Amino acid sequence: MSQQRKRTAPRFGVYRPTASDAFAFKGQKSPSLGGSLRFASWNIHWGAGAELADARRFSRREVSRHLEQIVALVQAQGVDVLALQEVDRDCLRSAEIDQLTWLREKTGLEHASFATTWDAAWVPHPITAPPSQQYGRMWSGQAVLSRFPIQSQRRHALPQPARNGRLYNRFYLHRCVQELVLDLGGGRTLRVFNVHLEAFDNGNRRAQARILARLLRQCDGEGVCLGDFNALPPQASQLSGFLDEPETDFHGDDTMASLLATGWQSLGRGHTFPAHAPSRRLDHVLLSPGLKGTLTEPLPSLASDHLPLFGALENRNAAPEL
Repeated sequence: MSQQRKRTAPRFGVYRPTASDAFAFKGQKSPSLGGSLRFASWNIHWGAGAELADARRFSRREVSRHLEQIVALVQAQGVDVLALQEVDRDCLRSAEIDQLTWLREKTGLEHASFATTWDAAWVPHPITAPPSQQYGRMWSGQAVLSRFPIQSQRRHALPQPARNGRLYNRFYLHRCVQELVLDLGGGRTLRVFNVHLEAFDNGNRRAQARILARLLRQCDGEGVCLGDFNALPPQASQLSGFLDEPETDFHGDDTMASLLATGWQSLGRGHTFPAHAPSRRLDHVLLSPGLKGTLTEPLPSLASDHLPLFGALENRNAAPEL
């Protein structure tokens, strides 16, 4: 398992992450697993809070306040394994805070894995803004923080939308599936898939879902797949006409149906986006066949534009309480 190493984009260029762009921090010896394992999934919106018009740079005070709110809620829920999406590291848009290190230290979840999705010397967004107001230097990705040691990890690349064109995709993020195996002790392991699928191209997201489905079918033990899928559950009644995104249309999108066809089971109900007025569920938790767990309703928070999901996995090997 590789240790931390910064991938640096060439000056004025963009680095294309590879399978090696996943690394881990080692924490202290983990506690033994009790009757359940508490987990969470949260797209933290790189500390930008619930504001949807986020095409600007945020101050250190703003970002720190949102990160503090995230930590407070995670600690209150007693989380053992935390899957995060949109985690910035030393980015200009988020006041150059290394959010992975910051959250690892504040939550006490010292075992951590990070997979790069965006590494650019400069992202000229918004294109109409002066350089001092553009996103600028970018290093961002997905992270899993854990009380339990990370036995192994992999980064599975996902395709970019072809219709973006080569120039646009050069500055676009490189989405991935972050896969890792946690050592729960006593010979038990848990495979975790942390995902953040395509948001703006239904066809590309469906192609990404096929790759994820293959990984889920290949899982030979207990596993949990969680994150921001940017897709609605099959039973969703509203597929378009959202007030915050009137152009978004999920008609014909079978992302979640294709994933559920693998035999993995979906947990929970309730809307997760946008946080200030939730109208749809974009964040999901899937469990491997035979694994049992529970998920609470999405908890209210304005620390991000997504609401967090909190749940627990049953430990079938736990000794009965007397």
